[in-house]
Amino acid sequence: MLVKEFLFNNKGVEIYQIPNFLTEEECTHFCRKIEQKGRRSEVAGEGDVHSTYSDARTSKSALFGTDDEMVVRINQRMADEVGSWVTHAEQLSGHVYEEGQEFKDHTDFFSQESYVNHCLSSGQRTWTVMVYLNDVEEGGHTEFLEIGKSFAPKKGTAVIWKNADSKDEVNPATLHCGRPVLKGKKFILTKWFREHEFNPQEDARLAKQYHKNHANKQGIFILDKFSNKVKIEYIDGVPNARFARKEDIPAYTATGFKKMPIPKSLYYRILFYYYEGREQARPEFDPNGNDEVNKFISSQEVRYPTEMIWLSDEMKSIIFDQLQDTLSSWSGKELERTYCYGIRSYKRGAQLIKHIDGYTTRIISAILNIDQKVDEPWALQIDDHNGVEHEVYLAPGEMVLYESATLMHGRVKPFNGDYFTNLFVHYIPLS
Repeated sequence: MLVKEFLFNNKGVEIYQIPNFLTEEECTHFCRKIEQKGRRSEVAGEGDVHSTYSDARTSKSALFGTDDEMVVRINQRMADEVGSWVTHAEQLSGHVYEEGQEFKDHTDFFSQESYVNHCLSSGQRTWTVMVYLNDVEEGGHTEFLEIGKSFAPKKGTAVIWKNADSKDEVNPATLHCGRPVLKGKKFILTKWFREHEFNPQEDARLAKQYHKNHANKQGIFILDKFSNKVKIEYIDGVPNARFARKEDIPAYTATGFKKMPIPKSLYYRILFYYYEGREQARPEFDPNGNDEVNKFISSQEVRYPTEMIWLSDEMKSIIFDQLQDTLSSWSGKELERTYCYGIRSYKRGAQLIKHIDGYTTRIISAILNIDQKVDEPWALQIDDHNGVEHEVYLAPGEMVLYESATLMHGRVKPFNGDYFTNLFVHYIPLS
């Protein structure tokens, strides 16, 4: 039986080591295959370039398909260790480093434009499983620079670490490098697991569509309340308005919010998705953890105040597309989509403190009420542009449009009921 040794948890890094993860026979098999199939290794490209060569990575790499029975067996073994599915993993890859070769400081998760090229369907890389296939005579250590941890290559040993959580939140402290091999060669196997089912063809299609849609949006600005231009940048594929303060954001409508029905076709589509996915609903966060949501949502009656059904990329696109004209007409501005997470169900006793949303990426927004089972109506408290508080009640099939980065809003009274299910959609205005 394999023994997983937990080694470190500093700066939120989860990292494990498993001695004898691969047998002598398996290590020898893949070393031979990598020698035969190895080609110069690539790194993720920038802009609309999918991948490229870099002096930062000087190894050779090989991919292994499932026509090899040993590959199939090891794929499943790796998936079991990280609690994921083989379908969520990239193709098993092998790498060889000759003397003097290395992989300089990097993270395994995708960032900025590389995210657009690789993750729009499959999602972020959540786990890395790396296995040493041989003992290196000298050098070739894997070093995690932010946490001061280093691993010397040892035949058959796996090193496993978590790059991002299920909500696509990455951990920069997983920065690491493969030190130069000083004597001999270094052989490793690597497998990366994704947030969703791995679909490189759909990733490529969506990336092509994204670059086409954004080809003419370089240098787009948003105006602040003093008519100064604030340049919009795209960070991890999401437009960012770069406001320094919420006070810099102008008012786009008279009161700042408006209640109206959800378009029927969209509401029924979301409702069907919700009913189909309720068994997959999971607690949104651990109240005892350090998740950012902890600051805003709590309950004195249940341990987990909210559950979430995460949306597929297809469903996000449907929601964004069908609401964009409505919010654009209401705000009087051309909009660019930013975030649409999932379907959140508040549980008994839940409270959401009054707050404003992130004023770089969530400026023109909507809350859609999908379903509810309440003992008494539960109000959204929201301040208008004059600072006057209003209480807004939503029935299933209704939504409120609101300027989320400038208006204080929340649900401060404890929820009295079994569930109250909402969906949030966010945009920024373009000028």
